[in-house]
Order: sequence, then structure tokens, then C-alpha cells
Amino acid sequence: MEKKLPKQSFLALAAIGWADGALQRIESAGLLRAAKECGLETADLAEVERASKAKHTLDTVDLSGLSRWEQVLTYALASWFAALDGVISTSEQATLVKVGDQLGLDQALRVRAAAAANDIACLPGGGKPDRY
Repeated sequence: MEKKLPKQSFLALAAIGWADGALQRIESAGLLRAAKECGLETADLAEVERASKAKHTLDTVDLSGLSRWEQVLTYALASWFAALDGVISTSEQATLVKVGDQLGLDQALRVRAAAAANDIACLPGGGKPDRY
């Protein structure tokens, strides 16, 4: 069975990207490519695209319906996305905490998910979201 992420996961990533005030072009391109490859349908993909072009916050994202696998993967990707530019700003960290809270993840699981994302980011090309 192929596992895919729902639109809400990508909207949460967009909120992480916007937390520092600007979603960079490479972040936007990587976000949209990942959403497409996860099979988001036209309307959902359009919503993610809008979130990549105009300031988007976590306040409008409902993460309550995600499976446990989707929750952990969403948090891991959010951790990676927040660190993509080499610095996690205070606002990105605050948004990441909110993502973890909305997902209902305990601190130990957050640490393990972020560590897994960091391990992947350290691989060759790991800091290039347009490749994912």
C-alpha cells in the first residue's frame, strides 16, 4: 500500500515556510512538487499553490484528522523545512511547536522525527527541496 500525505500536511509546511516572513522560491517549488508527487488532486493542489504564493499561517490548517503515520511524517518534514535555509528563526520554531501541538505528538516523538529528518537532510542533496 502506497502512503501519501494529505493537503493539510502541505499547508502546514507552507505555514512553516512563511513563519519567517517569506517563502523562498526554492521552498515553494519543492513544496508544490512534493504535493504533486503525493497525488494531490486539482483543487487541493491549487490550495497548496495559493498557500505558497501568499502569506499563510497555521491558524487555518486542521491537522486533527491525520493518521499517526501522517502526523509523524508531517512533523519530520516540517522540522526539515524549517531548517532548510540553515537557520531556524524564533518564529519558525514557534510555528513548529504549534504543528507538534496540533498533531498531538509528545516531546520524545518530536525529537526522534526531527532527528530522522536531519539525518536525511545531511545526505548529498538533502538541502534541496526541489529534488524531493
